[in-house]
Amino acid sequence: MNFRSSFAHRDALRGAALDEFCDRGYDAASINRILTNAGMSKGQLYHHFANKQALYLGLVEWMIDEKQQWLPTHLPEGDDDFFAVLRNQILAAVAFAVDHPDADRLTRALLRERDRPIFEAVSARFGFTSGGPLDRLVEAHHREGAFHDNVSADFITRLLALVLNQAPALLDLSDASDMERAVDELITALGDGLRAP
Repeated sequence: MNFRSSFAHRDALRGAALDEFCDRGYDAASINRILTNAGMSKGQLYHHFANKQALYLGLVEWMIDEKQQWLPTHLPEGDDDFFAVLRNQILAAVAFAVDHPDADRLTRALLRERDRPIFEAVSARFGFTSGGPLDRLVEAHHREGAFHDNVSADFITRLLALVLNQAPALLDLSDASDMERAVDELITALGDGLRAP
């Protein structure tokens, strides 16, 4: 089951689970606290989610659904330059975080779980480890010669994944008025280091 289906207490459950997992982390999160805050019984929960992990995966799926519905209408089309595409995607991700603070909270909470088994379960379920959109984008542009010859597509993908995961800290999201300048600085730094001469 997931949060796509309508059921009694769905929104209350999603909110309570989101608060619990984001505030306490996956391992310390309590199903009993979630149920109390959602006004649900264990039977009601287990009718929709098999266990704590299934509930967490349901939240991540909800977050991905929100982002996939939002991004296509907020990304400009038609640019073939890798770094222009990356810039637009970062700006769109920042705008999404502002427009959807609950999804952003979950994204940040998930990143804090990076070295834990739940992150591996999320990666396995949703394919975050390889073959995802970033991998495909880098591969396509690498084949077209967008990067230095002596830098592999795998290295570029891993580097960009690390940079993008730390983008909120690098970009200082506290001052949205200067966001485009901050993103442009990041893209310039990446482009200067990776772009083919």
